[in-house]
Amino acid sequence: MLIQELPLYPIEKAITQAPVKSQKMSTSQQPIHPLAPLKTLDNLLLNMFPQNKDKNRIIQTRKLLGKTAENLSNEQIHCIVTKFQFLINSWLDEFEKEVFGGKTLKEVLNEK
Repeated sequence: MLIQELPLYPIEKAITQAPVKSQKMSTSQQPIHPLAPLKTLDNLLLNMFPQNKDKNRIIQTRKLLGKTAENLSNEQIHCIVTKFQFLINSWLDEFEKEVFGGKTLKEVLNEK
């Protein structure tokens, strides 16, 4: 093996040293994903500015409804989504009360 020196960075014979043994990382030392801070920032912004969440919900609803949504205003779509969400929550609460003896899942979990 030839050892050459570069003008600014001399290469030492340390290349031939024994390799360093890898150490296991504990869970507290595991590297943080590089996009993790951005995800928390996105969540913070969504909580601070719920208008964006509503706009995204309207856009998603328009995509799902397709041609049906062409004649509806944003307010009408928002109203439809709100009514469906209320119905879904009501039905889910009724189902949970049937399953858990007259209590919702939240009520059962808070009893602990």
